[in-house]
Amino acid sequence: MSEFAVTERVEVHRSYVFSVERLTIESVAGTFEREIVKHPGAVAIVAVNANSEVALLRQWRATVGGNHYEIPAGTRDVHGEPPLKTAQRELLEEIGGTSDKWTELCTFFNSPGWTDQETVVFLAQDVTLSTAQPSGPEETSMTVEWVHRAHIESMMGPGSFLDGTVTIGLRAWLALT
Repeated sequence: MSEFAVTERVEVHRSYVFSVERLTIESVAGTFEREIVKHPGAVAIVAVNANSEVALLRQWRATVGGNHYEIPAGTRDVHGEPPLKTAQRELLEEIGGTSDKWTELCTFFNSPGWTDQETVVFLAQDVTLSTAQPSGPEETSMTVEWVHRAHIESMMGPGSFLDGTVTIGLRAWLALT
């Protein structure tokens, strides 16, 4: 037997985006349980326009009880859809953005201690805008702010309060430029 072996999986909750499973795990130290969140994955987009400004979304989130800066992102909720196609769809939905210049910046696990969610971050350059197609009350109320690189760098300094996806995406972009 390897050091750890999952011997049982029981779904204890299912939502429209994720499920929660209770795992029974055997190890050399004994048997124990863990509850994990199963998630289909997500994409995030560092969207840069011709003026080298980045699109930041200011969106209300119930989890933090207020507005929060984010980059365009979304769940990989269309089965079998490649991550780039999901990113292109999400950019169009959220800000009405399109681009012919896409680069995969990085992939990361959001929090492997409790979820298998993996996020793929893309760079979309020379983004042009048409009509956004937001869905849901949070998206229809969000605002888009185009922020220059110098301000992005100051937003990420000591005392900043940005989420992991924004921080990872913007730092990956800054490392390229």
